[in-house]
Amino acid sequence: MSKIKAVVYGVGTMNCIITRMLVDKDVDIVGAISRSPSKVGRDLGELTEINRPLGVLVSDDAAEVFERTRPDIAVIAVNSFMADEVPQLRICAEHGVNAVTLSEEALYPWNTSPEITAELDRIAKSTDATLTGTGHQDTYWVNMVAMLMGTAHRIDRVIGRASWNVADYGLDVAVNVQIGRTTAQFEQWLRDAQRPGTFGRNVLDALVADTGLTVTSITTETLPITATSAMHFQSLDIDVAAGNVIGFTDVDEIQTEEGPVFTFEMSGRIYGNEEGDINEWSIEGEPNLVLSNGTVPTRLTTCTQLVNRIPDIIAAPAGFVTMEKLPQLRYRAFPLHSYLNGN
Repeated sequence: MSKIKAVVYGVGTMNCIITRMLVDKDVDIVGAISRSPSKVGRDLGELTEINRPLGVLVSDDAAEVFERTRPDIAVIAVNSFMADEVPQLRICAEHGVNAVTLSEEALYPWNTSPEITAELDRIAKSTDATLTGTGHQDTYWVNMVAMLMGTAHRIDRVIGRASWNVADYGLDVAVNVQIGRTTAQFEQWLRDAQRPGTFGRNVLDALVADTGLTVTSITTETLPITATSAMHFQSLDIDVAAGNVIGFTDVDEIQTEEGPVFTFEMSGRIYGNEEGDINEWSIEGEPNLVLSNGTVPTRLTTCTQLVNRIPDIIAAPAGFVTMEKLPQLRYRAFPLHSYLNGN
């Protein structure tokens, strides 16, 4: 098969890394899209980790790019929630372009945004396009945990604990996490319902769906994390006073009719010196089981999993296909196009 043709949709922190990985895997990048006036008209390669021209100019007109380039897939790294991601996913689906997004909610959005997901699924099926959400959570928070659950005879409780460094993901994410706010401002933000749902909810939804269990209740608690001393946050170029917010922890819990309880505690915050990402899961039952990945490079594994998923997504049925319906994630040692058509 000829090379996979890809469009990079969003030219921020994550897609800058992904662009380099796509080039390494012999993907033909035929277009790039950004809403930033400072990036439109510039060469994608000069804006990313490649630091050399690629001959691909960034555009703010997605429809024109898709019509001109006819890509096999669009790689989207723009938003975290489905309500914000609709314009990008819709235009991909309408043009019959497969799309993979790093939107955390897109991992399993059927319960949290059912109407949006169903509409995108309908459009994608009508144009023979596949839409999928993936990222770090694909393997580390769902598939590895599901495989560990498969080694249990009885499960009473599944407990997950993970963290990620806000500084790794750019300015938009930092603003969303309320960096630098007082605790009173943070609590007001929560009361005003300005924040969409948690990412942990989608992780637990995927795990429960994989087991076929019946949900009886869902609870969520969000707690601010505050600075114990004054900190400087380079991405925002602001000083955070002691006692002000440097992130927050979401605690999601799903109880099931059959008995097993699923809990996930996820923290996004500014790290201090010597801190690193964690990913730890335990299963209480017969037998008791533990999964611990030590220090995890969450930002990089988010990008690697998206790139390695591309052949699976191109080969998948049309519609909004969540990652538990895709094959087991594989290491791609060769050019990505060599994994299509049975190769």
